[in-house]
Amino acid sequence: VKATRATVELKKRLPDLESSASNIGGSMFEMMLLIRDESERKAELRRAEEEQRRRDEIPAREARYLADKAEAEERNRHERLETEERRCQVKQEAEERARRDKEDARARTQELLLILGALTKKD
Repeated sequence: VKATRATVELKKRLPDLESSASNIGGSMFEMMLLIRDESERKAELRRAEEEQRRRDEIPAREARYLADKAEAEERNRHERLETEERRCQVKQEAEERARRDKEDARARTQELLLILGALTKKD
């Protein structure tokens, strides 16, 4: 009797349990779909943010390139000016040496002429 009652009771509860299991399965499937959709949405947002960041980096990269280029040009100009100044200084020093050498040669020539003149007067 007890077994019969338990069997009848279980048979009554079986459709409820089956529908509840079916509902759980359906809701799990829906939850999986929602999770997948959420994951895809987040991935799309990440891709959009990365693309925006790349687009934003382009002007900054270009500005750095132009700044580096301007700095290199300024450095080259400065080096050319220093080289030109050194060249002018070397040229001036060479001209000064040549002028002093001429003066020394002229002074020696005058000295020799005086010595020759003194020697010729003694004779």
